[in-house]
Amino acid sequence: MEWIKGNLNIKDKTPEQKLAIAVIQTNFEDAFGLNDSFLRSSNKQMNMKVARDWFNSGQCDFWCDCAGTTGDHIRRLYNLLTERYNSGKINIKDIKWAILRLELKLWTYFIYTKILRFVLGIIATSM
Repeated sequence: MEWIKGNLNIKDKTPEQKLAIAVIQTNFEDAFGLNDSFLRSSNKQMNMKVARDWFNSGQCDFWCDCAGTTGDHIRRLYNLLTERYNSGKINIKDIKWAILRLELKLWTYFIYTKILRFVLGIIATSM
């Protein structure tokens, strides 16, 4: 892995990336009604809808870009979680676990795309 890190300039997440990931995680929590302040709110359903709509907004794209991922990737994750939750394949504990692991998932996606670009670059130059 050190060889890959050295050749791909992979480094630890910046404070800005960590903030962006926290914003994304918060919107996941809000969309599924996991935020404690929403549970006590008389407008819980409206607040959840605002969070769900966030995933299709320019704000989502902005924060995803800051986190080193794409809005499309996050929307696919959100839609997958929603579909599995609504069908009963996963429960609210699984949703919480997925949100907690989001940072690791995004970092894995970031490394994967860097490696893919690196390999494709080698292939392109060898042709």
